[in-house]
Amino acid sequence: MVRLSLSLLGPFQAALDGEPIVAFESNKVRALLAYLAVEADRPHSREKLAGLLWPERSDQDASANLRYALSNLRAAIENRAASPPFLLVSRQTIQFDPAGDAWVDATAFGELLASPAPSLSDLEQAVNLYGGEFLEGFFVGDSVAFEEWALLKREQLDRQMRSALHHLAAMHEQRGEYERALSYAWRQVELDPWQGQARRQLMRLLALSGQRAAALAQYEAFRRALAEELGVEPGRATTELYEQIRDGKEGLDERGDRPPVDEALVNSVAVPLSPAQHRLSRRMKLALAAGLTALVVVAAILLFVAGNTLFRSGTGAASTLLPAPDMSVEGKLVFLCEELYGDDSASPPQICVTDYRTGRRAQVTDDLKFDGIGCLAWSPDGQQIVFGASLPGRTSRLYIVDADGSGLRQLTGGEMPDTDSAWSPDGQWIVFTRMDDLWLVRPDGSEAHALLAVSDSHLSRAVWSPDSRRIAFLQGPIERNSLHGEVWVVNRDGTAPRQIYAFERSEDEGVFLGWSPDGRHVGCFFLGSGGSTALLIDADGSGEVQVMEEVLESWLPEYWPPWGGVE
Repeated sequence: MVRLSLSLLGPFQAALDGEPIVAFESNKVRALLAYLAVEADRPHSREKLAGLLWPERSDQDASANLRYALSNLRAAIENRAASPPFLLVSRQTIQFDPAGDAWVDATAFGELLASPAPSLSDLEQAVNLYGGEFLEGFFVGDSVAFEEWALLKREQLDRQMRSALHHLAAMHEQRGEYERALSYAWRQVELDPWQGQARRQLMRLLALSGQRAAALAQYEAFRRALAEELGVEPGRATTELYEQIRDGKEGLDERGDRPPVDEALVNSVAVPLSPAQHRLSRRMKLALAAGLTALVVVAAILLFVAGNTLFRSGTGAASTLLPAPDMSVEGKLVFLCEELYGDDSASPPQICVTDYRTGRRAQVTDDLKFDGIGCLAWSPDGQQIVFGASLPGRTSRLYIVDADGSGLRQLTGGEMPDTDSAWSPDGQWIVFTRMDDLWLVRPDGSEAHALLAVSDSHLSRAVWSPDSRRIAFLQGPIERNSLHGEVWVVNRDGTAPRQIYAFERSEDEGVFLGWSPDGRHVGCFFLGSGGSTALLIDADGSGEVQVMEEVLESWLPEYWPPWGGVE
């Protein structure tokens, strides 16, 4: 018998030698164990763990709380008696030992689905392990960072589960085992009733098993639910399948039906979101579930509140908007198609472009096999798009694709992940973040070099001045959940880095930067649930900081680029 077993798929459960562990003194101790067990591939610094679970406490208090929680955890799981111990503890780090006599259902679930082509037996074992959402009903209310991590892990495991169910149903369908296939199709629809591909698979299997009326009823129920909840109609593929079944046609069409994520059996990449953002509305979940940055969420909310029709395309698809330097000079918006509810599933994620004035949407890419896509940015002439993406099992790189979908090529390489790209207004350079340092690279991939490296600091939100000569960016402590930050400006050649402002933000505020059209000032914008604040800062750090009466759209290059001349 395994000495320590953890069940995290569903409600938190822990057992030692088959007996439930009841000695945990708080949910913080359980959270610490869950995090260490799932992220067991590496040691974690005590400073990071303290910040994860006690972000609102001082460093001294958070460290003390961690020591107390760790002491309780070690006693509860009888760590000293285990050989090898479940936890590897040093003065600096803590790690859950993968070689220990322990079993974690979430880890076993992922290992069963790790193969590019898992067997029928592996898939069945995996779905049987899935007892519910990751850490279902488990909350650590005063730790946003932990809730963000749990939320992202929950989304990732849910996508893997739905993909496994789709594969199982398809395998049994190919064998003519329709009843077995139906059991998995029903479960897939229960997990996500809005997925058109899941509903089509269920309709087809019902029809093939002789339940034609039930298949037609599924379509009608789906159509009513989409109309009531999202105000859209089922996609063309779903309607065509309904018509085939209604008319008694043989050889039911399976075009476009693929798993929610073709490579969902490997881990997807996502960017943290706050739990509050995920509680907005069912429609906003379409934008949030993809794992957007705070800036993208703000821009998406602005579009949503304004009633922008981009959330409803001509085919009735709801999509994830990703503004970047986002309006091209032709007034087109680039965004990411992730899960087109009520339409043909666009998974894995694909890059799409919508003409903002007409609402006409076009998919630029054609079945890219990336795990995740983000940080989309137009070239100033509107002819190319730069984006960050990762292949299965690999770190994030920058890529460029022509606006018509041709010419896809990798821009950067190396062992470290590359993120947060921004194209200079003159089209000559792309700035990006590599391991918290600022880098520059030419659009052809040449002359890649570190622009600025600041030890023990996190650099982000880089934005170009309109003349392409300077870059403003945020600098903060390496702990990503810190509420302290600074605004810096550096010349394009890396000279004259200077701090022009320091701030403290509230926990739910996002901080974004923009340049005035004349390049003399930097705008620092604080956007959160309590409203917005816009500060006017001299780009050279001189003068007094002023509060702007309103946030000018032209100052947010991630929303409306000041150099595009969009009417």
